[in-house]
Amino acid sequence: MQISAKTFLLLFLTTPLFAQQEIGLPFMRQVWQSNKLNPAVVQPEQVIVEIFGIRSNGVFDGPVYNEIISQGDSTPVVDIDRLSGYLKPEHNIIRQDLEYSTLNLAVRIDRLTLSLGHSTKYHAFLDFPKALPQVIWQGNAQFIGETIDLGHEIDLTGYHEIAFGAAYRFGKLTLGAKAKILDGIANLSTDFEHHSASLYTDPDVYQITLTGDYLLNAANSVFYNGYDYLKTDFTFGRLTTENLVFTSGNRGFAYDAGARLELGKLDLSLSVLDIGKITWNKRNYNYAASKTYTYDGLDFSGALTGGNDASLSNALDTLEALFQPEKTYKSYTTELPRRIYANALFQLNDRWNIGGLFYSEKFRGKTQNAYALGATWAARPWLTLGATYAIKDENKSYDNVGLNLSVQWKFIQIFGATDNVAALILPGESKNFSARGGLALLLAGKEK
Repeated sequence: MQISAKTFLLLFLTTPLFAQQEIGLPFMRQVWQSNKLNPAVVQPEQVIVEIFGIRSNGVFDGPVYNEIISQGDSTPVVDIDRLSGYLKPEHNIIRQDLEYSTLNLAVRIDRLTLSLGHSTKYHAFLDFPKALPQVIWQGNAQFIGETIDLGHEIDLTGYHEIAFGAAYRFGKLTLGAKAKILDGIANLSTDFEHHSASLYTDPDVYQITLTGDYLLNAANSVFYNGYDYLKTDFTFGRLTTENLVFTSGNRGFAYDAGARLELGKLDLSLSVLDIGKITWNKRNYNYAASKTYTYDGLDFSGALTGGNDASLSNALDTLEALFQPEKTYKSYTTELPRRIYANALFQLNDRWNIGGLFYSEKFRGKTQNAYALGATWAARPWLTLGATYAIKDENKSYDNVGLNLSVQWKFIQIFGATDNVAALILPGESKNFSARGGLALLLAGKEK
């Protein structure tokens, strides 16, 4: 079976294929933005202003684009049979994170550095079984007489962040922390303990039975009142004036903590980031489906994928009959992905630094780790180049070679970093992508 690549991307990959880990920036101690991954890493200048920055990181642990896309008569198409062959039976994970840094300010007063900044952040998480896309595109006829698992987890979140930071140097040791006030833009998430569902198709009368313990929470995102009224209002990555800071009423708090120890040529750092949560209590809805539903229906996959097995109206009638959630208006909370960075750098000479990194993320009960080696080279007084190599265990990828650079002209500093340069050259062959860039003004004098 085949569907157009455009339809596939719209239906299945609405959540872009990105993840949280960021490998290159911890090796770039010379740029102010490294403070975002460890509040104890600060610069010697007395005043620093970050004008704008952007970050997008990610991974999909399924197939790469070129493994499932083939050229149709006129447009690229997705081979669903090939896609199903690459998916794992239970857990297929998609992660995305997107960040816009607007204005950040740091001021150093002797050994104390204070900072204040604003960012708009989005993250996405989807964990689904192989049977879920199979039913959507290939129908339930292939599972006659079987009970299949359709349970999945989803978390789409957008929020504003205002961070107040402080770092103080005690000789060779610097300790830093950030307090973050959060304002939720929108959220769509399954309850952590209620996201199970199963489907059974009777082999004699083809009766469909849907059983589940499923709770979907939504805030400023999905408004459902039967299939005659289904409205979505959540554009992932949206940066507009529609969602002004602290106007949503969905409040949250988080904090970062970090330490840096400078022992001559050896530089050690450790940080824990985004310990916190957001409470959603404005324009929030809860959709619970905890009963057993039966329907003497049909195989509705054809209508959803453009085939002739059923009309779209009949398919929607079937779905509505199978899914009759109870709607409530209770507040709920979501946690941020918690991250840990442990980093060591060693100065070989005036130009070269080498080091290693351990990264760990814990989100919705799942832990993802990465391990990296990196080096930086001060090619010119105004130019620093770097490279990294990382192993990411969430999709068993071993081809993550990254590049980074920073350019400083007088008081203007520009930098860019990617953890997988191959994704820029051959995006259809890569499961990972990571990039960050930014501009900062390094004002006033340096610390002697």
